Amino acid sequence: MLSDLKEIGIKNLSEIYDLKSRESFVSLYINLEKTNERFIEKRKKACRSVLKGNSELTENFDKTMQTIEKYLVTNDREEGQKGHVIFASNEHDFFKAFKLGLPIEDLMVVATSPYIRPVARLIEDYETFGLVVLDSHRARIYVVSSGKIEDKNRIAKDIMNKHKKGGMSQARFQRLRQGEIEHFLKEVSEGMVKLFSKDNVVKIIIAGPGEAKILLLDFLPNELKGLLLDLIDADFDEADGCLVSKAEEAVRKDEKETVSKDVARLKEEILKHSLAVYGLNEVIDTVKNGQIELLLVSRGDKLSGWICEKCQLFDSGIKDKCPNCSGKVAEVDVIEKIIDFAKRTGAKIEFVDDNPILQDLGGVGGLLRFNL
Repeated sequence: MLSDLKEIGIKNLSEIYDLKSRESFVSLYINLEKTNERFIEKRKKACRSVLKGNSELTENFDKTMQTIEKYLVTNDREEGQKGHVIFASNEHDFFKAFKLGLPIEDLMVVATSPYIRPVARLIEDYETFGLVVLDSHRARIYVVSSGKIEDKNRIAKDIMNKHKKGGMSQARFQRLRQGEIEHFLKEVSEGMVKLFSKDNVVKIIIAGPGEAKILLLDFLPNELKGLLLDLIDADFDEADGCLVSKAEEAVRKDEKETVSKDVARLKEEILKHSLAVYGLNEVIDTVKNGQIELLLVSRGDKLSGWICEKCQLFDSGIKDKCPNCSGKVAEVDVIEKIIDFAKRTGAKIEFVDDNPILQDLGGVGGLLRFNL
């Protein structure tokens, strides 16, 4: 699912492009929740009519679509799957397909490189988080990615009935029971480390009734304590789906607060004329130089422009040839190329909803790793 895209690396996809600056890559996004059987045929017809003046590009497009359609026919839909993402080019012998546990807007793009903006946005919006549900003798440990439980571990200890009080003193009984609880919590902590490190969990939510969730904190290593987002009161036997929904609500709230803080930080750095960049040309220059640590993008913004794949110069507007090397240029979404370069240089990206400050700055801004 979405975790597979993270494993392959969106950064690797951002580095792939046609050196001849030709529209040889097909990026296909399919929403399986609202199946539109005519969508692919309609887009094929439109794209082919545009490419028909170039026999090589037309042949590549036809063969690429044949490969894609064969894959769609021969690969069954998995349980919980809501979307398909495919990047392919027959000319470059390139094919990557991913199954999503989230619905996604139908989209087909033919361009000089894989069109990654929708999945980049999904990855930022649906970070993988860990969810632990426990009481004093039972625990369930989940990894949640793209709204779906990817993995889980169950731990149970018969602490309640293991020690029969009999003639034993109340103090000794309590010591034995306390020792068993501590051993149980230590085991839960070890299970969290093992599962969460494997799946690159970035946030953790602990839920359950009573004090067990609070006691667990004393047994967590510092690296997990630093990821703790919230403690939620919940019934241990509550359905998985309800628990995941509660946890996702807490994650979304935290993400909104983080974005608001980052936009406020951008404003503060601009006022201080310090670690911030804004304006299209300035953002393009700094993102290509790897100076941006955090890129802020107005969600949904697009800007028509051009790129020279030979020297990687790009800008908004229209050009017949590259003003730098006189090379051939191709039409691009400039915001998409900024995102590409941000991924290549390891910058974090946040998509911002309806923020007037960012809109006034041209829809993009960045916080810098170091001063210009």
